[in-house]
Amino acid sequence: MSLRKVVYTFICLSAALFVMILGEEEYKKVLIYTTSNRALSELREMENFYMEHLSRYVKSLQVKVDTLQKYINSVRLENMESEVSRVQYVANPLNSLGLLRRAHEDWPKWLNYIKEQQDVQQMGELVALMPHAVDMNEALMGMERIERFYDLRAYDMVNGQVAGRHFDTRMNAPECLMLADFMYNRSEYTRAAEWYRLTWYNIKLPLNPVAREFYRPNPEEVRKRFLISRLQEGSIDHINNYLEELEQHPAVPLVYLKPKPAASVIERGCRGEFPPPPKLVCRYNHTATPFLHLAPLKEEEISQDPLIWLYHDVIYDSEIAALTANLTYKDMSQGYTDNYTTVEKERLFHVKVFEGSGEKLDRDLVNRMADISGLNAGDHTHLARTNYGLGSHFPEHADYSDIKANPELVEEGDRLVTFLFYMTDVPLGGATIFPKINLTIQPKKGSALFWYNIHNDWEPHLLTRHGVCPMIDGNRWILTKSLMAYDQMFVKLCLK
Repeated sequence: MSLRKVVYTFICLSAALFVMILGEEEYKKVLIYTTSNRALSELREMENFYMEHLSRYVKSLQVKVDTLQKYINSVRLENMESEVSRVQYVANPLNSLGLLRRAHEDWPKWLNYIKEQQDVQQMGELVALMPHAVDMNEALMGMERIERFYDLRAYDMVNGQVAGRHFDTRMNAPECLMLADFMYNRSEYTRAAEWYRLTWYNIKLPLNPVAREFYRPNPEEVRKRFLISRLQEGSIDHINNYLEELEQHPAVPLVYLKPKPAASVIERGCRGEFPPPPKLVCRYNHTATPFLHLAPLKEEEISQDPLIWLYHDVIYDSEIAALTANLTYKDMSQGYTDNYTTVEKERLFHVKVFEGSGEKLDRDLVNRMADISGLNAGDHTHLARTNYGLGSHFPEHADYSDIKANPELVEEGDRLVTFLFYMTDVPLGGATIFPKINLTIQPKKGSALFWYNIHNDWEPHLLTRHGVCPMIDGNRWILTKSLMAYDQMFVKLCLK
């Protein structure tokens, strides 16, 4: 390959690989599936309906049956009628990415192909609800986080080996290409090259010319993109070496042409590299309120500075079902980081506030929080029900807002304490992490974290900054509530 051809290819590819930037208003309006397993499971249900309409269409149109049947067979999946089976399916990040890619790329292409025919209207209504380009970007960010936070090999991920967990799902060439382009646009050139090589290795061009039009990866184009990725950090003098790398089996890792970035503290914590925490105190708490003399709580002190406790068996299956069972994608709202304690605004999860009205569940939860804290938990719960999705995380942040720096928050005072109830077990990923004290807590169904965000003098406790590790496997449901400082002025004891 001549130098002139390489430069020309570089210019063309650089023009093709770009990042779409949405305005703030569009950013707010876009409906996102990626950040909630509940939403992804509903997308999976829509895929069931889509495939049913498509199957009926195939039977009515013999001329196109071969092309369409090949597509149906390639993505035929078990018809998951129950919420449990759909959530279990999308809890696998590889399934979630494949689901989002199929809905985003394949559905509209098939709709254009079949035109005006039986079942097309119903399919069109489903395509109108397909993932937006922003949703696909969120999915790719989630997969990138999984790879980076847990220091995974792209080759293992493609083959269903994710952080020691084996999934039956395998990634295909179009999904590899999407991740490769995403990495390239983030200037992650070595990681992009790994994914381009995996794309090139996994390409299986269909013989049918129409089907070939649907599946984007072109071997020569992928080959060029691999070379450009290597040249971004390498030298034209070594182009033959890069061609040899492309021919190697993708299990052989590529050499970083520039130093690989060091892992952050949060990344090390999410990988399980923090030293074991000191063994503190486990006990039955029967002193916070008079009721605990009759029914003490299982209390585990997991940090003394800041004071953090983990309570076990404090929310029950029946309560969890009542809080989550009937929620749908449309019932919940997109949750974002705020502007006070994080650097950038990010989509995080789907959330719905439980505004209790005094019924038994509401009273029980309020009383339990009062028993845990010894504080005034209010008349109603106002608990935020939160569901995470594909690679969802929460960057390091603080629950305090520092009212000195943000005087508009002065009416109720700062967030004195945080309650965090775990409503599900999370097998892999999704840990709560306090990076400044080298502490991670893996969600355990029925347990609750409780900590103070500010000191006795109302100053923010900087060591309480925390985050959530990216989700890998499982369905993370939590409840959160904060108690405001001024409401506790004559109740709270000054803890040492």
